[in-house]
Amino acid sequence: MHASKSSFLGKYREIVLAVAFFLVFDLAVLVLNFYTSYQISTDAVAINLSGRQRMLSQRMTKALLQLEADRHNQADTSEALKELRLSSELFSSTLEAFSKGGTVKGGDNQPVELAPVATTQGHTILRNAQEIWRPYAGALEPLLTGQPSEAQVETAALYARSANLKLLKLMNELTTELESVATAKADRLRMVQTGGIALALLNFAFILFKFIRKLRESDRMTEAAQKETSEILGTVKDGIFLLDKGGHIGLLHSRSLDAILHQPVEAGQNFIGMLQAMVDDDSFQTARDYIELLFGDRVRENLIASLNPLQQVQIARRGSDGNREEHYLSFHFNRVVENGQVLHLLVTVADITEKVVLAAQLENAKVERQQEMEILLNILKIHPDTLRRFLEETETTLEEINANLRNAAENEGSLRLCLNRAFRAMHTIKGNAAMMGLENFEKQAHEFENTLSELRRQDAPSGEAVLSLAFRLEEFFQSLGMVKKIFDQLSEHYRHGVTASPDEAAELSRQISALAGRIADDQHKMVKVDARLDAFSALPAIAKTNISEIAIQLTRNAVVHGIESPAERAACNKQGTGTIQLRVEALPGNESFDYELVMRDDGRGLAPERIRKALVASGRYTEEQLAELNDKQVIMQLFEPGFSTLEEAGPDAGRGFGLDVVYASIKSLGGHLSINSRPQGFTEFRIRFAI
Repeated sequence: MHASKSSFLGKYREIVLAVAFFLVFDLAVLVLNFYTSYQISTDAVAINLSGRQRMLSQRMTKALLQLEADRHNQADTSEALKELRLSSELFSSTLEAFSKGGTVKGGDNQPVELAPVATTQGHTILRNAQEIWRPYAGALEPLLTGQPSEAQVETAALYARSANLKLLKLMNELTTELESVATAKADRLRMVQTGGIALALLNFAFILFKFIRKLRESDRMTEAAQKETSEILGTVKDGIFLLDKGGHIGLLHSRSLDAILHQPVEAGQNFIGMLQAMVDDDSFQTARDYIELLFGDRVRENLIASLNPLQQVQIARRGSDGNREEHYLSFHFNRVVENGQVLHLLVTVADITEKVVLAAQLENAKVERQQEMEILLNILKIHPDTLRRFLEETETTLEEINANLRNAAENEGSLRLCLNRAFRAMHTIKGNAAMMGLENFEKQAHEFENTLSELRRQDAPSGEAVLSLAFRLEEFFQSLGMVKKIFDQLSEHYRHGVTASPDEAAELSRQISALAGRIADDQHKMVKVDARLDAFSALPAIAKTNISEIAIQLTRNAVVHGIESPAERAACNKQGTGTIQLRVEALPGNESFDYELVMRDDGRGLAPERIRKALVASGRYTEEQLAELNDKQVIMQLFEPGFSTLEEAGPDAGRGFGLDVVYASIKSLGGHLSINSRPQGFTEFRIRFAI
């Protein structure tokens, strides 16, 4: 093996080295391109902000002059002061960030990271700008912190008139300096790309030249090998024999045929009978018809070669240890023609067991790699802290489900209660996975729910039936382990590429909006989410978890059950796009509760009569029992485990455990729930809780 490897490297050494150089060089150019492109994009942000500085200097001067005019005319000066405050604060923070680096508001009012200016000319410009700005800012301070006097306003306005053009000029110079730096980087990038392409073409030409030389050598070796064909046939590993029109094996066959067919083969033996013992009846009949067709002279051999039913035949036999062994054989037929007559068929038999097994393994590996790539692309969109928390919580939940199911299998009396708990926990996992776009976990959780639903429909599910869930749990654990492995491998990327903690309120708002949009697309609806979660970040971790679970389930419920299709909304004189409002607010002055979660949609509302009909159809209540309940009590039945008003369950609703999860989370918070609804108007869930 070592000698063969050395021979291979010696024979193709130049090509291998050329290809290796090509890959390494391309990778280096690619990395440099990415790095330079990232720097250029950062420079573009700096150029944009330096341009904004010019505009801000003009806005400050305009606001000062407006303030001076308003005071003179005894008009309201609040708007001028507001504009002056905003523009001066933004100008000052951005100027400071250009000097020392830092985070400032971008053009879309979102925070952006600004690196300090690195060039000598840039430092000079910023130093001059700071010398002008410091007294300017000092003159503005009385105007921004209190009720300025007439003299203070005039002093500030006078300084603004003298400093405005100077600041404007310096900011123009800063923009020009930043543009020149970016241009130099772009020029360097173009040079690298041009040089890379040129070297790649030269390397390709070298590889092509070497390949053609090797190909010519191979042709010469092939001609020499043809002279040795007769000797090779004597030691061929495939089974070879001639088959006559009667289906009998000829006088000669290859030495390896017995081992391949796993039985002794004799001259004149009936091959058709041997074949019948190897394959099922349908395959045997098709194979016999195919062989008869080959002996006919009305069809062309190459036209029916693809119809060969014996290209992959599965056979089974008992091994030396008595166990059943499966093998795969491949039969190929070629006509032996003389004077236009088909005398024999040359049959070649090969044991392709390893090939079939390898192909299956490669296909499985391909599917796994594709799944890993899809998972990788999804988790790269999620903040590492959020993903880490999801993985830890999911693993803990799965372990709890596993322990509960194991206990339930031993104690069938608590089985139904255990199934409900497992359903609630799995529904929570599915909701969290859907919110973060982890479709693989969402799908596995949904399939697990299907299995749980089948068990819950049984009058008396046995403990052995519960053990069937262990297989799906193991699959879930394996998927979780794969994602954790990928996450660990990306930890270095996260440490260097993601340093800031996520804005938890903004992250939850983004995830809820994405979840609502995805479900709305599946439901052929249109929806927008108005989330105001200012108080969310101040909550304890356990409260955040419960609030997130409530928000996920109520969002799914609102899109599926509440928001109507565009056609239905148009018939009710509503806008085609439904609205979901989500708020988490503090309750100042409330003695009983500290916070409030409100979820409101402008959909079809809750219909008590529809709920009554669904309760009767589910067998939970009779019409007489429901007659004793008022509408509020009927609506509260929506929180019963396993109850849903949908006739068929789907990936996002219909199991009857979404609101059960909500109710469990409210209990965990120690909260109070109130529901308000109007048919064809809205549905509002209001949850108050203390911390």
